[in-house]
Amino acid sequence: MSKKDIQFLIGLTRKCGEAICDAGTFEERNSQYLVMKWKYQGNEFVHKFPGLTKTTTVNYQYHQLRKNLRANGMGPPNEFSMDFKSSAEQQKLLEELWVYLGTDEEGQTPYGGEVDRG
Repeated sequence: MSKKDIQFLIGLTRKCGEAICDAGTFEERNSQYLVMKWKYQGNEFVHKFPGLTKTTTVNYQYHQLRKNLRANGMGPPNEFSMDFKSSAEQQKLLEELWVYLGTDEEGQTPYGGEVDRG
């Protein structure tokens, strides 16, 4: 995984998490991994990003993040349109993260994976 890809993904996830989390629940820990945790509507979200000495594929990180988001009720825009209780800004940030993540084998994202990751 390129350092640029992981840093961009971490930044997007952090920005989205800080905006969408239940008040006072966002936290990050750095050890062997960078772990982001927060609660959204009482459900705990946890994602581990590889540390400096760890490597992982881009696709694996995207898959795990999509899985973790869905497990906590933060699926792609077509899945949360009626159930997602947040401000327009929060919806925009979550959609931005999903656009970047693209599609996966579950075929749940409407973007078809045609996002230019520059």
